Amino acid sequence: MHYRGRAMNASARFAISLLVTLVPFASACSDSSSGPGGSRHLSAQIRRTEYGIPHVTANDWESLAFGYGYAYSQDDYCVTMREIALASGRSAELMGESEGDPGADFLFRFLNGTKDEFRARFVDVLPPEVQALGRGFAAGMNRYLADTGLADLAQGPAGCRNAPWVYEVDDVDLWMYLRRIALAGSSDLGVIRDAILAVSGPTGAARVSTAAAADADRALADALRDTAAPGLANLARSLAEHGGSNGIALGRDLTRNGKGMLLGNPHQPWNGSGRWYEIHLTIPGVYDAAGAALQGLPWVGIGFNRDVAWTHTVSQATRFTLYQLALDPANPLRYRYDDGWRDITTDTIEIQVRHDDGSLETRSHTFYSSHYGLILNLAAFSSILDGWPMVNGKILAMRDANLLTPLRSAQQWIAVGQSKDLDGFTDALRTIGNPVFHTLAADRFGDAFYGEVSAVPHVTQAQLEACTASLVGQVLARATSNAILALDGSTSACEWGEDGDSPPGSNLFGYASRPVLRTTDYVANGNNSYWIANAARPLTGFPLVMGWTQWENTPQSLRARMGHVLVEARKDTSDGQGAEPGFDLPALQGLMLANRVLGAEIAVDDVLAICDRAAAGGGGADQEVTAKAIAACDVLRGWDRHVDLASRGAQVWTEFWRGMEAERGDDFQGVVRDGELWKVDFDRDDPVHTPRGVDTTVEANHTLVLSLLAGAVDALTAAGVPLDAPWGEVQFYPRNDVNIPLHGGNNGLGTFGVIGVPLEPGGYFDVDYGNSYIQTVTWDDGDCPIADTILTHSQSTDPASPHYGDQTALYSRKEWIRFPYCEAEITAHQVGETLTLTQ
Repeated sequence: MHYRGRAMNASARFAISLLVTLVPFASACSDSSSGPGGSRHLSAQIRRTEYGIPHVTANDWESLAFGYGYAYSQDDYCVTMREIALASGRSAELMGESEGDPGADFLFRFLNGTKDEFRARFVDVLPPEVQALGRGFAAGMNRYLADTGLADLAQGPAGCRNAPWVYEVDDVDLWMYLRRIALAGSSDLGVIRDAILAVSGPTGAARVSTAAAADADRALADALRDTAAPGLANLARSLAEHGGSNGIALGRDLTRNGKGMLLGNPHQPWNGSGRWYEIHLTIPGVYDAAGAALQGLPWVGIGFNRDVAWTHTVSQATRFTLYQLALDPANPLRYRYDDGWRDITTDTIEIQVRHDDGSLETRSHTFYSSHYGLILNLAAFSSILDGWPMVNGKILAMRDANLLTPLRSAQQWIAVGQSKDLDGFTDALRTIGNPVFHTLAADRFGDAFYGEVSAVPHVTQAQLEACTASLVGQVLARATSNAILALDGSTSACEWGEDGDSPPGSNLFGYASRPVLRTTDYVANGNNSYWIANAARPLTGFPLVMGWTQWENTPQSLRARMGHVLVEARKDTSDGQGAEPGFDLPALQGLMLANRVLGAEIAVDDVLAICDRAAAGGGGADQEVTAKAIAACDVLRGWDRHVDLASRGAQVWTEFWRGMEAERGDDFQGVVRDGELWKVDFDRDDPVHTPRGVDTTVEANHTLVLSLLAGAVDALTAAGVPLDAPWGEVQFYPRNDVNIPLHGGNNGLGTFGVIGVPLEPGGYFDVDYGNSYIQTVTWDDGDCPIADTILTHSQSTDPASPHYGDQTALYSRKEWIRFPYCEAEITAHQVGETLTLTQ
C-alpha cells in the first residue's frame, strides 16, 4: 500500500513545524522507562470501593496507567477496544463494511499516516510522562485481555466476546483513538468528513475570469439564498449539538462555610466513547486526582483533588473555518494567494475492506489539500455548492483548530489534577490543550472560575467582518447562524493570527485574550456562550468565534437560564432548601435534582388560558383538535411542573414543547425566539428572565398552541403512553430484567437535569445522553475534599457485572455516593481484596 509513500502533505508539514516548538511538560516525578518503545517493570495497586470505583496507586506514570488500564478493562474493555479499531484506519478491514467505517478509515489514514509515521510525528514528541501514560494504559488493556481470554470477554450490546477486531494494542493505537476524539467536532464530524470525501478533483477549467469574479459571487450568493437554506440549516444543525452539560462554581460569598463549592453535571452519551468512568489515580506526592474520565482516556477529565474541583461543559465556539479559494483559470490545481499562485497537492490513500466471505477488497481515495488544509465539497447541502470549481470559479478549503490539540491535552489535564489553588489551575489552562469545553472550577479557599479556554482559531472580529465580506461568505454565515465561516483564501490578511501567549505555531487565541471570570460569587454555564457566566457580570467585547451559539446580547437557552434561576432562588431562599441563604452541599444537591421545568413555569398558565377560551367556544379551531387540546390541558392542570418520578403530565408538556421547538425554534441557537409568540420579548438587560409568557392577544398563537397540544396527544396515544401516568412509569432505563425509573427531562424543556431520550412505543427508555457523571464537591477545615458523586448509567457495560445498573438505581432514588478520597476513607469503604498488579 502507498498511503504514506509519497511527498509529505500539507497537514504533515504544518504538524512538524509546530511540534518542534512544543513547550516541555514539567513534573515533580520523572519516568524511568527505557525509551519510547522500551519496557520496564510495572507495578500498581488496585482497590475498589462501593459501586465499583477503582483507586489505583503507583510510583510512576506508566505503572499508574497500567493499573488504570487494567481496572478500566474489567468494566468496559470492549468499549475502548471498539473505538481503537474504529480509529485505526483499518475498521473496514477488521470489522467489515457494515460495522466498520471506510470513510473514517480513509480520513485517518490520511491524517495519521502509518503507525511508524504517527509515532514519529505525534507520540515521540510528547513529554516522557505523557508517553508513559499511553504505554501503561495499553499494557493494562493487554494484560486484561491475556488474563481473561477472547472467549470470556463481555457479552451484550457493548460486548466483544470472540470479536475478530480484538487484538493486542500499543500506545500508538491508543493515541490514534484519542486524536479522533479531539476531532469529533471538526474534521471527523460526520457531515464534514462526508464533505471532505465528496471531493473528486477538478471537473473542468475555472468557469470565470478574475475580472468577472464579483458577478459570479453575486450569482452564487443569489442562488444560495433561493435554494440552499434547508440544506445549510441541516449542516449547521449538526454543528449545534445542544445535548450539552451544566456547571456551577460557587465562591465563598455564596457558601455557608466560606469554602469553594462545585457542581459538575455533564450531559454525555450513555453509550460508546462518550460514557464516563469513575476513577481515582494516585502517585504519592505527585498526583492525586479523582473523578471521571471518558472511555480510554488515561487521565481524570472532570474531578477534584485535595484543593481544587473542576468541570466542563461543551462549548460551541468555532473549531474550524472554511476558505474560499479563487482558482487559476488556466490551472484548476492552483489558487490565488496575495500576488501569486499556490499549488493544490494530492495524496492517494488505500484501505482494505473485508467482505462477508472473508475476502479483502482494496479501495483508494485521493485527498486534495491547500496550505490551509483539506478541500471539501458541500454539495450534500446545496447543489449550488457543487463542482470544482463552483459557478463562481472557487472551491472551499478547511482549516481545523484541533488537528494538534491532542498533543497538549494530556499535559494540561495532568497539570490541572496537580493544581493546589485556582492560580495553579488557570496556569495549567494556558497550554490550550482543551479541544471543545468551557471550564468551571472552585478551590478550598473560596474562589470560583469560569473560562472559555478551548481551541479557538485566532480570527478577530474585525478580521472576521473583513474576510467574510464577500456575498457568498455573508450568505453562508447568515444561513448557518455563523456556524460556517468562509474566509477569503486569496489574501494573507485572512490567515489566523497569534497572540504572544498562544501555543507556539498553533494560531489559536492565547489565554490572555479569553473570556474568563474569577469571582467569590458564582459562575454557571449550560452550553450557552461565555456572555452570561454570571448574570450580574456579563462578559462582552469578544469575537464571535468565541461562541457563535447564544452569543453576546442574544437569547439564552431555557436550560442555561434555569441554572441562574436556581442560584437566584437559593440566594433569596425561595427554593425550599432552608431559610438561611447560601449553599451547603445538600442545598447544591437539591438544586441539581430539583427537576423544575422553566418552559412550563413561563408558559403553561397562558397555554391553559388558551384551552379555557377554546372550551368556551372561542377561537374557531377544529373540533377534534380542540377536544384533544382540552384533554391535554386537563392533565396539565394537575401537573406539578416538574419531571420527578411522581410527576403526572410531564409527557404531555414534553411532546407539546418538542412540537413548539420544531415549529418556532431556532435549531442553531437552541432557543424559541419567535417575536410573535412571547408576551415579554427578549431583553438583553434581563437575559435570565426573558423572553417569557405566551402572547394570548395574537390569534395565531391560539391556533398554534391547540394544534401542538393535539399533536402531543396523538404522539403519546400512538406510543401507548397514558397522558396522566407518573413520569417514572413512562421514562425508565432497562437493565437486564429491571426497568429503573428515571427523573429528569428533555433538554429543550428548560429542566436543569437532562435525560435525552426519544418517545418510542411503550415510553421513553432508549437513553441517548443526559445526566451522567454528577459531582458536588466542597471542603471543610480538614485535609480531605468532601465529594458526593453519582454515575447515572453505572460503571460497567457488561450485563453480568454487579455494576451494570447499581448507580442507576441510586440516581433514581436521588441518592449520592460519598467518594472516598483520603486513605482512611478508602480503607473504610474498600470492597474485596487489594490487587497488586505487576509486569
